[in-house]
Amino acid sequence: MKLIAYYIKIGKLLGKFLSSKTEEQDRDELKRWFLNQEVPDGLVEDVLDSKHLERRRELYASVDREEAWQRVLQKRAQRPAWHRLLRQDVLVRTGMAACVALLVWGGIYWSRMRVEQERVMSQIAQIRPIGSKAILYLEDGRAIDLQQDTTGIELQGVDIKANSIEYKETASEQTERFNELVTPRGGEYNLTLVDGTRVWLNAASRLRYFVGNENRERRVYLEGEAYFEVAHDARRPFIVETGGEQIRVLGTRFNVSSYEDAPAVFTTLMEGSVHIVSLTGSDSVLLRPGEQAVYDRSAEDNVFEIREVDAEQYAEWTHGIFVFYRASIYEIMSNLSRWYDFDFEISPLLGRLRFSGQFPRYENLDKVLEILVSTGSGITIDYDGEKIIMK
Repeated sequence: MKLIAYYIKIGKLLGKFLSSKTEEQDRDELKRWFLNQEVPDGLVEDVLDSKHLERRRELYASVDREEAWQRVLQKRAQRPAWHRLLRQDVLVRTGMAACVALLVWGGIYWSRMRVEQERVMSQIAQIRPIGSKAILYLEDGRAIDLQQDTTGIELQGVDIKANSIEYKETASEQTERFNELVTPRGGEYNLTLVDGTRVWLNAASRLRYFVGNENRERRVYLEGEAYFEVAHDARRPFIVETGGEQIRVLGTRFNVSSYEDAPAVFTTLMEGSVHIVSLTGSDSVLLRPGEQAVYDRSAEDNVFEIREVDAEQYAEWTHGIFVFYRASIYEIMSNLSRWYDFDFEISPLLGRLRFSGQFPRYENLDKVLEILVSTGSGITIDYDGEKIIMK
């Protein structure tokens, strides 16, 4: 009975400790008890450290103790009376010991996990986006790294700035000419075409575009993601070819996401109207502001799905903000990997998780991932120096 009373006393002290009701002498007794147990060095201080106690208390508070106790009573009631009587003394002793052990080793496990996650996050903190970076490919075959010093580079009708390129109208030419702008993972760039159309090119994207202003149509070719503010010209339509579809406009604002590793092409309209046709000719749609056309490239029927959305949130990346609404963990990590330039692997067990929220694109990656971990979804993160693993 003395052993049982001792376990009860220790259990009470742990309970008071978790609820911030221990006094200094209680904490000293707990520490002496811990030191008499077979636990690794340093864990005693770690478990009792007030700096890391708050999250354990939150976990403790989230448990519905009344419901758990009722379940215990229900299970015990299902056993025969003679069985309960004969085992009562053993159950009391082993039960109290198990409760104490659970609290102790739960604290130890939590502390170990915290230390490991801090180590992983400190490594991930070194992953940062590049910012304004792109390669400009000219029609004559020259390639210009726009992140390098462009002083001394003279291109007729082209004004190269720190984070943008602007084309200006020159003497008319009959031949159709194209340039190409390519952003790497972790980079982005702004572009003003010769007709006044403004384009924001996202990370890991490629845009092939006209440089003359005398063509009967204004046609560009996109791989990746771009936001367009098209200058109005009733005589010459503006056409975007991307991911198995053709977008035809006169003057409007819209965003196109057409990454090769994504299952679909997403065209979102903010202002004006756009007419979209699949390159197979199997379907076409006319979008209105606030609508999004989803073109599943793997579908056999090649038809468009129309969704009503908050269109402006799909252009927030041009203002330095990531916005997600009911996005899967794979969608979020795909976007982050293009911007921060890393590889990732996700456990299939996380496939059903959905998240909504927003955060700055220039925030450190570890801070962004900590937000996901803190949602209570049970996500843990590992990093081997090359790949981020979520499970």
